[in-house]
Amino acid sequence: MYLRKSASSSVLVLLAAAVSTSGAIAQEGQPAPAGSTAQPVTPLPPVTVEAQQTKPKAKKPKAAKKSGAPTTAASQPTPAPAPQPTGPGNASASDKTAYGPVKNYSAKNTATGTKTDTPLNEVPQSVSVVGAEQIRDMGAQTEQQVLRYLPGVVADSYGADGRADGSFIRGIDATEYLDGMRRTFQYYTSTYRLDPYFMERMEVLRGPASVLYGQATVGGIINSVSKRPQTEQGGEITVEYGSFDFKQVKFDMTGPVTSDKRWSYRLTGSARDADTQVDYVEDDRYAIQPAITYRPDENTTITMLGHFQKDRAGTISQFLPHIGTIFPNVSGRRIAQDRFVGEPGDHYDTDVASGTLLIEHKFNEVFKLQHSSSYTDVHNDYASSYAGHFYATPDLGFPNYPYLDPTQTFTARAKSLTVTDTQVFTQDTNLEAKLATGPLAHKLLGGVDYARFKSRSVSGEALNITPFDVYNPVYGQPETLIGYTCSDDRSVVPPHLLSAVDVCEEPDQRVRQTGIYLQDQMRIGNWLGIVGVRKDWIDTFAEGSGTQKDSQISYRAGLMYEFASGLTPYVSYGESFIPVVARTFSGTPLKPQQGRMYELGFKYQPAGTNFAINGALYDIAENNRLASDPVNGGNYYVQTGAVTSKGGEIEFTGQLTRNLKVVGGYSYTLAQYADGSPLDGNQLEAVPKHMASMWGVWEFDQPYLKGWSVGAGARYIGANWDATNSLRVPAVTLFDAMIAYEEEHWRWQITGQNLEDEEVVSTCLSRGDCFLGQARTIITGLTYKY
Repeated sequence: MYLRKSASSSVLVLLAAAVSTSGAIAQEGQPAPAGSTAQPVTPLPPVTVEAQQTKPKAKKPKAAKKSGAPTTAASQPTPAPAPQPTGPGNASASDKTAYGPVKNYSAKNTATGTKTDTPLNEVPQSVSVVGAEQIRDMGAQTEQQVLRYLPGVVADSYGADGRADGSFIRGIDATEYLDGMRRTFQYYTSTYRLDPYFMERMEVLRGPASVLYGQATVGGIINSVSKRPQTEQGGEITVEYGSFDFKQVKFDMTGPVTSDKRWSYRLTGSARDADTQVDYVEDDRYAIQPAITYRPDENTTITMLGHFQKDRAGTISQFLPHIGTIFPNVSGRRIAQDRFVGEPGDHYDTDVASGTLLIEHKFNEVFKLQHSSSYTDVHNDYASSYAGHFYATPDLGFPNYPYLDPTQTFTARAKSLTVTDTQVFTQDTNLEAKLATGPLAHKLLGGVDYARFKSRSVSGEALNITPFDVYNPVYGQPETLIGYTCSDDRSVVPPHLLSAVDVCEEPDQRVRQTGIYLQDQMRIGNWLGIVGVRKDWIDTFAEGSGTQKDSQISYRAGLMYEFASGLTPYVSYGESFIPVVARTFSGTPLKPQQGRMYELGFKYQPAGTNFAINGALYDIAENNRLASDPVNGGNYYVQTGAVTSKGGEIEFTGQLTRNLKVVGGYSYTLAQYADGSPLDGNQLEAVPKHMASMWGVWEFDQPYLKGWSVGAGARYIGANWDATNSLRVPAVTLFDAMIAYEEEHWRWQITGQNLEDEEVVSTCLSRGDCFLGQARTIITGLTYKY
């Protein structure tokens, strides 16, 4: 891999100077979620059984209060707390629920792993939670940036991009959910990019989740939780400016509508006008998210959320050839990181309108009903020109492939046009029951969910053989196009000259899924167990190919034991089942992907702390995996058979001391093809075997430094390979940092990502192209809170 260091001393000096003016420089630190300390289950109301429920063992010591320091026999007096900053993140919402704010980066509960409000250290599966406070401090503007410090997650799998957030979990493509409902089904033109500012938390569940969600890959899911109304008044408005003429205004306000607080609201919005690290590529956004909650009584909550988003962006990925990126050309030259190989006017425009309904009703101490439903409409208009070496093969008379000349300077370009309209409806209704059978306490969950996905698009592709100089580009040249026409049977006819791209109407894609599930979370003394089963029925329809019907039964089981020290080892098994919505060259539907996982792990939170260490070893297998069609290319897919993924992770997260909070870890991922093909035994493309990271924030409490905090992080991304394992992309270490000053009504912050401005080639694919990582990005912002 080619790395170009540019002088970053000026940036580092600037960051240091901002602190030194206050009289000191200190170490830094920051956190993510930490599971709550093990607590015995509160005695549950008995049901009609012969033996009455027995109480669990005596309570263990409660966690120390916010300080995060271990409790000692002779406790030191705690200094009087500083006035709590205002703003929506500091309203009265509890941090001990699965949907509320994550305070001090120490998440207590999650619903992603069980669909019930459960302490993190009672879920026998690896879960990470990143809250809004951590998102803010890291200066994360995209989902990729939020997930970079989580072990086992390749957040920047295809480098910087303005179209989608592609992440791998344990070497497998992640499935994305929003408020517990699936949001990604197909190609990225059928969805939209989430803005982290509108999220209260973003959670990663590693491993299968099909017993609960039905539609999830074996690697895991990313579930984002929307910001919801709070009953105490709070608000903020932020103005930001940064690299590549990044300009953004965003606001977040919440509070009661009526004096009895039965009605409350939240309104979150943003407006962004920004360029990117690639010339002529913009990243503009206008978004607003209104929400209202009605609480007719203390047992009922009804929340309605809307989300409206307009993105006017482009393609940061230029699909540059191997020669000129990871390898120099014959003259020793490499293509500049900001090189745009398209045409001004290329765009990736997305319009989104969605509505969500969330209902929770507690009948009594035993039964609770939950309902979630969502409808999303996405319109995407995508026009792009990019390096066309996929098409300019020797077979078409280009002997210097991937270039048109012996100097490896001029390339052909592909031209692509796509307009896609997508509608997604999802709903999930379940009933939770807390009861006991003798000494065994149960939290039973039974439910039914339904999803309907529909997508229609028109698209066209052609090869522009007008030579394009990737080192000294000239835009606006006359185009000479070689393309493909559409025949009635959608087959391909021989190439011929076209005066314009021939646009074809693609077949409708539709999926309808219904699932029923049952789960039992059990406890007897210090033993915890979970079992679950689910039945799915799925209809996949492709116009011209009819409907394919599939069904599957999925299972899950896990066992944990709580030690008084805060250590909770566990073992678990899970299965995955996911329908595949994609196009084959022949138009036939694809089979569902199926997988299974064995996991052995532990969760450890020392008593009296807000710090946790979690670790896991796993063995994953998946078949019917989706891959790009190696023969027909474009947007067509094949199913390569089977893959395996074996490895382990360890994660450190939470508040180490009163001043220091951290998040980080290490992961080893051996993800390989196992399909009997020539690729059998090769490491999956774009998946590093080794990754490690550490991010921290240090908050000063000295009188003359009150309100100041500094943070820093390092990310090690190991070497990865293309699918043939013949092209190696070397490892790289990247550095990030932040400085902030906060008082009751104001917060100023500056963040820097990739401080040394390493020019990183993140991934190279065997088809011939490479993807570049994020360039150095510095953003500063001023927030007014009330």
